[in-house]
Amino acid sequence: MKPETKGLSPTLWRTCRVLSGQTRIRLFRRIIHNPGLCVFELAKAEAISLPRASQELRRLQSRGLVQVEREGRHVRYYPESDPLVASAKPLLLAMRITCERFAEKGDGQTAKVAMGLGHAKRLEIVRVLREEPLGPEALQSRLRMPSRTLSHHVEFLQNGNWIEWIGQTWKLAANEHPLAQCLLKML
Repeated sequence: MKPETKGLSPTLWRTCRVLSGQTRIRLFRRIIHNPGLCVFELAKAEAISLPRASQELRRLQSRGLVQVEREGRHVRYYPESDPLVASAKPLLLAMRITCERFAEKGDGQTAKVAMGLGHAKRLEIVRVLREEPLGPEALQSRLRMPSRTLSHHVEFLQNGNWIEWIGQTWKLAANEHPLAQCLLKML
């Protein structure tokens, strides 16, 4: 096993992948602003099918970010973290702050921030660059990652404003997005 794969948090990168979907972000935003909406109401508000809304909401629930309450045939969603999911409470708070600070038109950037850490290799790149800025060859060598793979992941990290190119090195960017700040503390 390569040393760089130790200590990865697949839950974190999978949660980031869930948070990178703009439909899920919009649904999440609605739940935050209007707790207790049922699947039908959320689907109608987003102009998506009931099965799609249900599937997207289950993804948010699987990451511990929303709780459900059944009322007969209705399933209502609430912005409450699952106490069994350690990352859920701080992420829910970060998403609440994000929804307060940015209008819906900012959801695309929130999705990019989340997608930036939506893969285990990207988490590792951020961890390494958190220690020190590195040039491409040094970063590639440290991670034992082919240059093509590194370039692929670097693109996502740049789009999410996680890293920036300064001089001849990659360094961690000063990302003030509430979700980025929360995720950085979890690494």
